This record gives sequence, structure tokens and C-alpha cells, in this order.
Amino acid sequence: MSILKASIEKIDCVETLNIVTFVCAGQKLQMVSLELPTDIQVGKKVKLICKPTAVALAKPTGDLESFCAMLSYSNQLRVEVDTVEKGQLLSTILLTLGAFSLESLTSTEAVERLELQKGDAVIALIKANELSILELLDD
Repeated sequence: MSILKASIEKIDCVETLNIVTFVCAGQKLQMVSLELPTDIQVGKKVKLICKPTAVALAKPTGDLESFCAMLSYSNQLRVEVDTVEKGQLLSTILLTLGAFSLESLTSTEAVERLELQKGDAVIALIKANELSILELLDD
């Protein structure tokens, strides 16, 4: 599991559906939630969590802005590959996002196709429904 510290920037709500926007290491993240506790408010700091299997990777070769504009993922984080541990079928990739680590579990075939190596700049893609608040932090 990857744990990131972030601050709540915005909360959009329609009936019981919420989209919460966070800032983590200078980058925006969004989470979709059906119900939100009343103590989750703009300006509060939280710990976010996501599973390694929820983190997809992209390695754009052309214009980064055009590439990202064509993706439906609301969470497109610019990260750096820290380590690649290849297994026979699956590989674990540790990514650096500011002071935080993000873990991706993907097929070894995909890692080889992307030619992932330590130091590569990649985009970590996380669907908004795969991100959760683990804990509300004290200010």
C-alpha cells in the first residue's frame, strides 16, 4: 500500500456524491466518495492510501501535455522511477513523488515494453475511485 500525505483543496458535492481534490507534493489528486465524514473539510491534512495494483504507469515519448490531455484519469502524477524489481510474471516499481514513495504492481511484460529503469520520468495513473482517505491528521 502507498500512503501519501496531502491537504484538502476543494470538495465538490452533489447529494451523496463527493469529489475531493487534494494537493500532495505540489500535484493535484482527486478522490470520488459516496459519503464523506463531516470532519473532512477544506484545509485539513490527511493520509491517502491506494493499492499498488491501482497504479498504472505511462512513459510518454512525445508532447507530455497533449498526452495527458487525452487520458480520462483524473490523477496523473509526474513521478520518477526509484527501483524496478522484476518477477517472472509481475514486477514491483517504486516511484518517487516529492518526499513520498508510490508503489506500482504491474506485469513484467509491461515493464519490459516500457523499458523502465531507475531515474525514468513516468506518469503514475490512479483512478479517482481507487484513492481513499486513511486518516485525518492533526493540524
